[in-house]
Amino acid sequence: MKYSTLFSISLLFLLSLFIMFRQLIIPGYFSCIIQDTFDYTNWAWQFTEALREGIIYPRWLSLNYWGYGSPFFIIYPPLAFYLVAFFNIFTDSVILAMNLSKFTALFFAGTGIFFFVKEFYSEKIALFTAIFYILFPYNIFGLYYSGTFGSIISLIWFAPILLFLHRYITYGQYNYIIYAGVCYGGLILTHLINAYIFSFVMISFIIFMCIIQNTPKKLFAIPLIIAVGLLISAFYVLPLIYEKQFLNTETFIEEGFYFANFFILPNLTDKLPVGSYWPVYYNIHLFYFCLFLVLITMFSIRILNLRAIKAMENLYIMNIFFVCIALFSMVLLFGISSFIWDHIPFFKYIEFPYRWLNITTFSTVFLSAAGFFLPNNVYKTKRRHNMFIASLFLILLLLNYKYISSANMFTEQELIPIKPVTSNTMHMPLGIDIDKLDKNENKEKIALLNGKGNFDVILWRSAERIIEISVQHSVTLRIRTFNFPGWKAYMDGVPTEIMTEEFTGAILINVPKGKHRLVIKFEDTPVRYYSKVISLVSLLGIVFMLALCKKKMKYEDEK
Repeated sequence: MKYSTLFSISLLFLLSLFIMFRQLIIPGYFSCIIQDTFDYTNWAWQFTEALREGIIYPRWLSLNYWGYGSPFFIIYPPLAFYLVAFFNIFTDSVILAMNLSKFTALFFAGTGIFFFVKEFYSEKIALFTAIFYILFPYNIFGLYYSGTFGSIISLIWFAPILLFLHRYITYGQYNYIIYAGVCYGGLILTHLINAYIFSFVMISFIIFMCIIQNTPKKLFAIPLIIAVGLLISAFYVLPLIYEKQFLNTETFIEEGFYFANFFILPNLTDKLPVGSYWPVYYNIHLFYFCLFLVLITMFSIRILNLRAIKAMENLYIMNIFFVCIALFSMVLLFGISSFIWDHIPFFKYIEFPYRWLNITTFSTVFLSAAGFFLPNNVYKTKRRHNMFIASLFLILLLLNYKYISSANMFTEQELIPIKPVTSNTMHMPLGIDIDKLDKNENKEKIALLNGKGNFDVILWRSAERIIEISVQHSVTLRIRTFNFPGWKAYMDGVPTEIMTEEFTGAILINVPKGKHRLVIKFEDTPVRYYSKVISLVSLLGIVFMLALCKKKMKYEDEK
């Protein structure tokens, strides 16, 4: 790596540190959304604690729903929370670990932009573009106001995927398509909705590159990258596909998150509760929509002015692609796009059209590189060009100062001990009447429904319960835990049947007369076990294939 590249990366690191400095020195989580903040910290804390118990891949969060628990990480991808757990080793604070994770995401996303733009422009232009991305106010708004977590972390994967795809289609080396597939798998494991959204960009990029380079045979990169990504993430994706039938996943949309309520036009904010996110920040998103239009127009004019430069013919076409992607992502914020939301499979699960602004941001940032570019033979406009760059960055800094200085913060004392999730039922097993649940979290975890006896809770951890029981007659034991595929019971080491209480979904176990040791564990179902095997074998296969590619390239170089 060249000295200038190291300097650029170091500068991006310092700039990311500057932007995130307030979050790194203040023990709190920055967000304007109360419930989401408590939810994110709840998930991160329980995930980290489960890892400390020795569970390599936690799926069950035992504190949710008043202590009945939920298989949350069957639905939600885990990678962002592994990052939190890593930083928690050094900080011993889940909140600071989350903020460090967001800082890392901002730095790596900016660095990814730097290397992607460097494929088309000089290193200086790539650095300016990466700085533009890190300073772009919509990103800072997301980091300090909207407070989303997994979605922010997932942005690190956008640029590397397109970078490796571009290199594969340009140079034809198969190792690049494998790298792109691994990054796509990482995106799936970080934020499934953003992975679905970005899939449209990724597929369009491959088709576009194959057309402009006249290499239709390389279209097979589409199924290949998707296959590699799905194989890498199989340990998460396959259980989700199969076991979501046991969960209330449909209720998330039914409970008010219907995409049409979140369009910029028509403005339906009056249909949502006063004080909720979209009514309060509707005007902010409208402002950014207008800002994107201005920037795209400004950069497009610049692109048109540069089209006569012969050396920029291919780059001109690439810029047109990102103009189209940016405009398409903005159209999806309007009611005229309803037919797309209604007819493309799974599109409605995106829920909030403004999620597409992450794609608008990425595309606009790439287009900004044309604004930073100045042909070598143009000297009379150099001073004006430098003034434009300085003025642009100054405006960005002023907007960022407003967000950073006025952002709402929840202190660590407010967030820890955590507030378990009870706000929606989408992570709850099917067939449960939430009105009939006992919502007293302090009530005993174990109860005898009939008969008398003594019991002692020896261990109660996220995925394991050990109870010693002494009864003179057969009794039915009620465990304050939702029954869900994976829970297994062992009476004195022998598997015993688990029943489900009607309406509440709690675990019921018949205990025979005598003294017994009851162990209840949340274990892998067959689909969870074999999906892990698929991911592991796929990972080993990818390492083997990359080794072969490297050996082949070395042989060709020597030859």
